[in-house]
Amino acid sequence: MSVGLCLLKILTEGTRLQKQAGFVFRMVFLLVFASTVINIFRNTEFQEIQKIEVADYSYAKEIYRKELAEKAADNISNILYSQIEAECIDIEKVEADINISENGSIDINRIIISSADPESAADLIRKSLGQETEVINGIG
Repeated sequence: MSVGLCLLKILTEGTRLQKQAGFVFRMVFLLVFASTVINIFRNTEFQEIQKIEVADYSYAKEIYRKELAEKAADNISNILYSQIEAECIDIEKVEADINISENGSIDINRIIISSADPESAADLIRKSLGQETEVINGIG
């Protein structure tokens, strides 16, 4: 377009037709450009836009909750095991049974232990977690 305008200026310099010729040249360019754009849109096939379905994240949320409960139970078990072992009580295994509620609070249902001295281990666990904590001897 700029080459065409330069040629037009050179050819019509000093005449009264310079502005009118420039206007006509711009209109012709605009029509050619517009027809090209219109043909592109006319010949382009657009795929039908399908309804976007919202992904169901409840499955991932459930996996997260389950994994969180397992990690929390493992951490509680390891801490209790360390406390019992520090008191020189013979302990084989400590297993925490917990639930994590919707608001994120951890509820300890029971603690299952395997110990040669279950009463001493249970007393220590109840001192740590509260007297209402259910302690069961025997992993099973």
